[in-house]
Amino acid sequence: MPAEMFDAQRRAWIAAHCGVFMFQKRRAELLAKAIRSRARAQVGARPDPHDDQVTAPLFFRSASTATGSFESALVAVCALVAPVGWALGKALYLALVTLIPERLRAYPIPALLGSSAVCGLPLLLLYEPSPALSDSLIMPWLLGQLPATFLAAGIYGALEGWLAVDGSSDWWPLTPKTPDVDDDLILDPGVMAMPTVLDAPAQADSGRRIPPSLGARRRTPPVIRWVPIAIGGAAAATVCLWYAVTVIEATLNVPASSPLGDVGVVRLQDY
Repeated sequence: MPAEMFDAQRRAWIAAHCGVFMFQKRRAELLAKAIRSRARAQVGARPDPHDDQVTAPLFFRSASTATGSFESALVAVCALVAPVGWALGKALYLALVTLIPERLRAYPIPALLGSSAVCGLPLLLLYEPSPALSDSLIMPWLLGQLPATFLAAGIYGALEGWLAVDGSSDWWPLTPKTPDVDDDLILDPGVMAMPTVLDAPAQADSGRRIPPSLGARRRTPPVIRWVPIAIGGAAAATVCLWYAVTVIEATLNVPASSPLGDVGVVRLQDY
C-alpha cells in the first residue's frame, strides 16, 4: 500500500500522544511491527523478536485497572450508540487510505468532521418526537448512524496518527498535479506569437496527479492547522449534543400509560 510510506511518522505521533490509553499504545506497536517486517523483507536484517511483542486486544485485557475500566466503558458506549456507524466509518477510513498519496496527499480529518455535522443537521431538523417510547429511541438511533459514519472516520484519522502527515488538517488535501512539460520546447523558435482576443481560449488539461516521492522533503513536525479541525469538531459536537438533548426530552415526555406507544396496546372496547 503506498500509504505505508507515512507509517514511521504516524507511529511516532501515536507513541508521543497515546497517554494512558492502551489501545493507542497497541496501535503504535502494530505500526512498529509492520515497519520492522518491511525492513526485514527489504534488507534481510533480523531484528530482535522481543520488539514484536504487542499489547493484547481490548477483549483479552483485564478491566480491573482504572484505565482498563475506562477503555471498556468507552468502547461499550460507542458500540451501543453507533454500531453501524462505527463499522461503516472504519470501512470509509480504509477506503480513503487507499487514495493516499495518489489522489490525496493526506487524510482529510476536518472534511469528515464537517460532513458529520452537515449530514446530522437535516435529520435533526426533520425529526419530530413521537409519544411512543419506541419511536423516541429507535428512530433517532437509526437516523444517527449516517452522521456517525463520517464522525467515526474522522476520529479514526486522528487516532491512527494522520495528524503527523502534513495536509491532514486541511479541508481536502488533494495531491498536486504534475506540470505539463513539453519535451520539444527547446527545439521551437525563440519568437512566439502573442495571443489576441480573437484566439480560442486554451483548454485546461486535467493533468495526472503524482504522489510525493520518498525522497521529497516534508515539514517535520507538520504544521497543524487547528482552525479547520476546531470548526469541524465544534459543528459535530454541537449536532451530537443537540441530538442527545432532543432524544432525552422526547423520552422523558412519553406518557407512562403507553411505554411502547400504540403498537401492541390492546383496547377492550374494540372487542
